[in-house]
Amino acid sequence: MAEAEKPQTEAAFAARVEHLEQVKEHREWVIAGLRDHISNLEEIVGRHEVRVAGLEKHTANVEGLLEGLRRHTANLERRVADRDSLLEALRAHVRNLERRLGRRDLRLSANGMFPSVRFARLDRLFRSGERIWNEREDLQQTYPPTRAADYWHWLLWHGVEAYPALREELYPAPDPHLIGRVVGEQMSPETYFRSGLVNWQMIDDFLREGGFDPTREGNLLDFGSGCGRILQFFALYAATVELHGADVDAEAVAWCAKHLDFARFEALGPEPPSPFEARRFDAVFAFSVFSHLPEDLHRAWIEEIARITKPGAAVVLTTQGRHVVGELLSRRANEFPPPQLLEKRLPELERSGFAFFPYRRLRFRDPENVAHFEEWNLERYGSTFILEPYIRRHWTDLFDLVAHHAAPDDWQDYVVLRRRGGGP
Repeated sequence: MAEAEKPQTEAAFAARVEHLEQVKEHREWVIAGLRDHISNLEEIVGRHEVRVAGLEKHTANVEGLLEGLRRHTANLERRVADRDSLLEALRAHVRNLERRLGRRDLRLSANGMFPSVRFARLDRLFRSGERIWNEREDLQQTYPPTRAADYWHWLLWHGVEAYPALREELYPAPDPHLIGRVVGEQMSPETYFRSGLVNWQMIDDFLREGGFDPTREGNLLDFGSGCGRILQFFALYAATVELHGADVDAEAVAWCAKHLDFARFEALGPEPPSPFEARRFDAVFAFSVFSHLPEDLHRAWIEEIARITKPGAAVVLTTQGRHVVGELLSRRANEFPPPQLLEKRLPELERSGFAFFPYRRLRFRDPENVAHFEEWNLERYGSTFILEPYIRRHWTDLFDLVAHHAAPDDWQDYVVLRRRGGGP
């Protein structure tokens, strides 16, 4: 029986081996199929990676194009802003020309262009100007003696270029740190001088618009005179007008008293009163003073100016109005306050007509100016905006509003007032 079962066992074993080999072949086939599938998947993934890389490159190209478009748009916006600024400057220039064409005659000397004065340096400058005028027929035709103020402007702007020796007869420029304190550390002495001449011409026009006659004896005050940047050009009237300057900067006042002999100078405290007696002045101007005061202090100084001026006196004050607001909001001007802060308080400004932004901190490179402003209360000194409706509501109890000139210098407004209680 055992011998008979042996072949069957071997056959079964052989069948089992054959089955296992078939299973093995099947598994190898499956594995080969899986390898082919994986290879296909890897190929597909590879193609997708190439496509993704292509999309990423395309995206980078698109982003580059968008950035280029953004830069181009910014350039276009800047060019439009520059053109707008240029157009506004041209409009301001046209306004100035129109005003100058309508400027009233002014004769200072019966025997020539300039009068004789007791101030030696100024008299030398007058005599040199007279000599140049006498030598040039073109100047005599353009500037007859009745246009002495216009010739004075020509002499100090163009004459010093055509006749360099004239520069030796000008009053000296202040020390650099004083220039920086008044108009910014980036300004050169030449620009300091010329900017003062431009501002003088406007203030001179507007004081006369307010009724001031510089050919008659009187007293004129530069309130906030600094280093005499503007007052030095009113020396034209030194033969008839007693000139005064006053400022809270004692160092600037001391410099003026030492170098500008045609005027008298007084130091002011941070708050009124001033050292001047009541009804002293026939004319007062303040350039960029009320552009920096909080409302209560601004009112106190307005009342003080009213106290020291005669009835009918002409007063010219500059303020920051809507034009400056527009320049700051458009970012065409890099000044304080920043656009975001100004925009936040626009409703208040529109409602009340007045807004004050304390500086809290000023940045100067010059150590003398750093030390100077460390002694100031910068919570009470800053950037102030005053709109015309506010002026009409709050200043006209003391002054008649003669005119409100919006940004004739392409920045500040010029307010022409006349002290109540009488007039010319």
